[in-house]
Amino acid sequence: MKKIISIFVLFLTSFALAAQEAPESDAGQTAENPEAAGTAEPAPVQNDSDKIVMSKEELSKLIRQTVDEELAKRDAEAKKAEEARMAEEAQKAEEAQKAEAEKPAEETEKDGKQEAEPEDRYDGNGLIQTSYTKSSISFIMGDDNLRDNSQYSPKWDIGSRYEYEDFADRVYGYSNNVKSSTKLSLFHEEKGFLPYLTARMSLSFAMYNSVDSLSDKLITSLKEDRSFLEIDFRHPSKNRFNITLYPYNADNIAIGTFRGLRWGANASVWPQSDSSPVPGFQVLYGYSDFSVYFGFKAHAQSKTDKLSTEIVPKETVYGYFGGLTYNAKHINNTKHNVRASIQGAFIDKGDNVNIAEHLLSNGADDSIISYGIDAFIDYNYGSRFGDPLGINSYADGTWVSPDYTSDFSWRIRAEYLFQNERLQNADYLSVLTEDDNTSITADYFGHGAAVDLGFRWKGLRALFMYSFRNLAFMSFDAPGVTPWNTIPKDADQSPEHLFMLTADYFFYNFWIGASFGYKIPATYTVYDANGHKNTMVIRERLSTDAVSDAFDRTREMLPAGESASNIYFIKANLKYQFSSSFTAMLEYGYTYDHNRQKMVAQDDGTYKSEFDDDNVTHIHSLMFLVEGRF
Repeated sequence: MKKIISIFVLFLTSFALAAQEAPESDAGQTAENPEAAGTAEPAPVQNDSDKIVMSKEELSKLIRQTVDEELAKRDAEAKKAEEARMAEEAQKAEEAQKAEAEKPAEETEKDGKQEAEPEDRYDGNGLIQTSYTKSSISFIMGDDNLRDNSQYSPKWDIGSRYEYEDFADRVYGYSNNVKSSTKLSLFHEEKGFLPYLTARMSLSFAMYNSVDSLSDKLITSLKEDRSFLEIDFRHPSKNRFNITLYPYNADNIAIGTFRGLRWGANASVWPQSDSSPVPGFQVLYGYSDFSVYFGFKAHAQSKTDKLSTEIVPKETVYGYFGGLTYNAKHINNTKHNVRASIQGAFIDKGDNVNIAEHLLSNGADDSIISYGIDAFIDYNYGSRFGDPLGINSYADGTWVSPDYTSDFSWRIRAEYLFQNERLQNADYLSVLTEDDNTSITADYFGHGAAVDLGFRWKGLRALFMYSFRNLAFMSFDAPGVTPWNTIPKDADQSPEHLFMLTADYFFYNFWIGASFGYKIPATYTVYDANGHKNTMVIRERLSTDAVSDAFDRTREMLPAGESASNIYFIKANLKYQFSSSFTAMLEYGYTYDHNRQKMVAQDDGTYKSEFDDDNVTHIHSLMFLVEGRF
């Protein structure tokens, strides 16, 4: 631009000089040509005072001064525009930095501690279950009971001690049933040939290391662990379509959120369950914050009870699942986060093996048709609240870390699950006459609920949980306290109530925490011919094996006439996170459980139960965990 202006200046200078020389030439021409002068009009007379005469140098200097002033003016305007542009860019950068600081917890760095977990990307649009888990290796060494050094609680080991698990942690979703475990996931993700399409696949295995309680040998087992194939389509219009296929193990297809309430996850929901695969698939459609899904899985099982290697007929039974979810993160760009879902399941468990079909007018009357309805809501204000501390890993190897981005956050979660199935009527165990209209089967209703409330101010968190599970819920998958039967009318029963209060403080990648738990256990009481009561304490949900032994005591028979005692525990944790994938934790726990018996081996090879042994009713434990995820 300056070059153009300089050329223009030179042009004006030349033109002005030429114009100044022109009158002199005309005067000379007039003097030399008198005839021409005579024919011309007489020029007007001008006074000398009206004439402005400038030399070439003055005229050139004036033009250059004018041009310089114009250039300076243009330079000032350009500089001013550049300063305005830089100020605008600085403001935009500041706004972008502020927006980055206010991003959701799963998208920001947590006080330089770690970045968001990759699993969070599958939590959008209301997907019920995350389908991808990291590879992990966990090492837990400890003594479940420092006071009792019998074969039922040896010193430092990596063995299985299910009965000493923290009962509150199991409601949340923890499990240390196998002390040391490794999960291997060969995961691959790539963009598809169609726009907005992503394909994922994972070949997953779980390797368990445990100590056989009788032989003291280390046992290592490897099993398939929810391998899947997945197609995910996400359109910019907020439409989403997802299909996930599980060729061997469809545990991810279930209803419920808290592990203590979740139902339909594994093959144990089928009473005749064996080692057969449980294939299934889930289809999901989502738009914006809403999604709806349908799940299906099948199981081939024995049609009747089998003994040893006896060959029995097989039948295929099915499970159907569905749900509607609303998942809104940072509503209207605020710190409000809401997730709500309603889910349902219908599972055909097969024939009731206790009922002979030839005695029924309708052969299908002994089919155990079960169903459940679950409602869940989660409200989180501020950055992600996270899970409570625990020595145990979640069943899928994850622990949701708190996000300390915001100074204050709080959360409330609530869930209710209703169940029903048709079992043999315990008050009508045989068909009497054809005229008797009493049904040989009856409804078996289960109810479970939980409320979880948490507050955080900077690094300090406090949590409270209450859960309720009635006896039918605790024994729903067994099915029944007495397998295949409802609860008799003359039996007494009581539900389980659980309370837990915990607090922890975070600083420099350290967590230090303590918790207190109190449980009123579920009980089942029957009376003998003399009117003496016999009470069974149901410590945890019963599985289909319906077996209680010295090492896996989910139920406990009390001495005749004894009543159940309430259970409580206190616990202290110290955790340090070396990186986003490497963690170590130390835990001390004390549990009081007066319902616990000690099984003592006799000379004849049998076991005798002994009560009131302080070594097994007052339980001190010490555990050390190192876990890596990659």
